[in-house]
Amino acid sequence: MTNDIKRTYVMPLVVLTAICLVVSGALAFMDSITGPVILAAAEERAQMTMADMIPNATSFERVELDDVGGLPTTIREIYKTSNGVGFIFIAAVNGFSGDITVICAVAMDGSIIETLTLSHTETKGIGTILEQESFLYPFTGLDSRLEGIDTVAGATISTRAFIRAIEDIMEAFYLVEKG
Repeated sequence: MTNDIKRTYVMPLVVLTAICLVVSGALAFMDSITGPVILAAAEERAQMTMADMIPNATSFERVELDDVGGLPTTIREIYKTSNGVGFIFIAAVNGFSGDITVICAVAMDGSIIETLTLSHTETKGIGTILEQESFLYPFTGLDSRLEGIDTVAGATISTRAFIRAIEDIMEAFYLVEKG
């Protein structure tokens, strides 16, 4: 009976454990190879997006968030143009279905150059308003007052979250600009 128990329960457990260890090792190895390539590609896409948002920028320097006191907790990254024409801010806020990640270019005078939605998990169809130019374009040229910007019926929570991200970005701009 002891051999039956080993054959029925112990051996399959040992085999499955060995398979899991081998597969985990293979995944870790592949991640060590592909991870840096994926990060480099993401960084390149980010640099291209920033260059598209502020075309007259010569390059971008990352601002250390710890060096700026009082930043809203939604701010994830800040970049300053090396030639002093503006800033890029990335913020993440909670929407209806999850995080909404927003990128915003702000000129040195505090006016918004451009806003984009980098990613979101909002409901398909409703949350896609965050990607549409009809929603994004009215932010262009505005200052921290965001006059004329309102939520969109049917996507109120998503658009309210996006607007909150822009408000936090504008607050961060004034903190970075004066500091």
